[in-house]
Amino acid sequence: MKKIYLVISTIILFSISFAEMKIGYIDSQVIMTQYEDVRQVQVELEKEQKRLESSYSKKIASYDSLQQVFQTSKIIYSADKIKEVEDELLKKQREIEEFQMKNFGPQGELYKMQENLLKPILEVIDSAIQNIGKERGYDYIFDAVQGSIVYALDAYNLTQDILDELNRINLDKKE
Repeated sequence: MKKIYLVISTIILFSISFAEMKIGYIDSQVIMTQYEDVRQVQVELEKEQKRLESSYSKKIASYDSLQQVFQTSKIIYSADKIKEVEDELLKKQREIEEFQMKNFGPQGELYKMQENLLKPILEVIDSAIQNIGKERGYDYIFDAVQGSIVYALDAYNLTQDILDELNRINLDKKE
């Protein structure tokens, strides 16, 4: 009988404590598409991307032109001239690859520009989330798009408890 009473009281306490928890969510995709500062950054990035794509297209056109002339004229070229033009083609091909990596690659200029322009905006968005969370008494705020927590009360942070437990486990292993 006492066990049943204990189980029922535990369930009731758990339900009450969970019912008092206030949870909210955001849709970061909507925020990123509707926040004016983000739209301005996107316009700047698109302009830069078009400029870089134009330069890239010119490099490709120059390479294609040289290659076409070479293909039609290599019959009359001397061995030295063929080697010279092949070297030039190889050089242009490397320049194109380097240009592409430098500007469009994972650590390229376009990526760095996006990161630099968005960083202060993301800080403002995070600040707004923190303010709303504190002012309205939320325990957690989730991002529905990424499935991650964007705000939580420090009282629910178990990181140090986990580290302490891991250290205790390591001590037990050593003994």
